[in-house]
Amino acid sequence: MDLKRRLLPIAIALVLIAMVFISWTPNWESGEFIRSTKPYVNFEYQFDTTETRTLSEVAEDIDNRLEVRHEWHKVGDREAQYDVVIALVERDGAIQIDATLHRNDKRFDHIVVRGQSEVKNELVGRLVGLLTDRIESSHQAADSE
Repeated sequence: MDLKRRLLPIAIALVLIAMVFISWTPNWESGEFIRSTKPYVNFEYQFDTTETRTLSEVAEDIDNRLEVRHEWHKVGDREAQYDVVIALVERDGAIQIDATLHRNDKRFDHIVVRGQSEVKNELVGRLVGLLTDRIESSHQAADSE
């Protein structure tokens, strides 16, 4: 009887540990084992002709702003739910940024932002804001289905 009394708290602790472990494991029937509700996004940068200093600065600024965001997981192209191809073009002192958005290899949106190279920071801010809106709304719509 004394042995049962000493082992009861240990048994209860082991059951609680097992319950916590099971609650933190991913859904085993899911192929992706995703615990997070954040979208998994891959970004690819393309340059029209040659990569100028201005375009490389714009691409780096876009990448830095997207890196700071905590709404998404930045992953490689194999794990991504969303693929974003960002094409940068510079002609005659103007910059054009095209972003093509794909969800599960199907194109669902295209964003074009253009302006003079003097306002490249505002162009980048506008592009990142539009990308955030489009991906978040698409992800919420897909989650509600």
